[in-house]
Amino acid sequence: SFNLPTPALFILVLSIAAAVFLRRTIWGRYLFALGKNEEGTRDSGINTDRMKILAYVLCSLFAGIAGILFAFELDSVQPAQTGAFYELSGVAVAVLGGFSLRGEEGSVLGVVIAAAVIRLIYNSINMVGISTHLEFGILGLVILLGVIGDEFLKKAVARKQAAQKS
Repeated sequence: SFNLPTPALFILVLSIAAAVFLRRTIWGRYLFALGKNEEGTRDSGINTDRMKILAYVLCSLFAGIAGILFAFELDSVQPAQTGAFYELSGVAVAVLGGFSLRGEEGSVLGVVIAAAVIRLIYNSINMVGISTHLEFGILGLVILLGVIGDEFLKKAVARKQAAQKS
């Protein structure tokens, strides 16, 4: 039989809910618009302050769920050490998952796949025997390569679209 770990089921359900919220509801579209151009979003009549509050509430909700899942995995939590430097992993997952640092782009599926790739990188570092002190440097390099690749891809797409219009 095929058994998924309980945290994986939580992540699967939350990912589906987040994807539906972001792509199929008006509030999700407003959040994407807010991330791309706050002033333009405000000028179009959307209450950006309310949308920012919604974004912070959703982020806090998901951070709380992540903390519970983290405690569930470790069976204990040390407040001084638990979660240290996870913001770097979060940025890496977002960038590799296809979210532009400028906003309005990306998908939940891309983030789930990128999280799996980041976990694979961490496991590979441990299996190969590379010093754990280099983990952050390697992860930073992965983020840098992801951003550079994203920029080259965007420029190539823009050139192709410009050539098709001509």
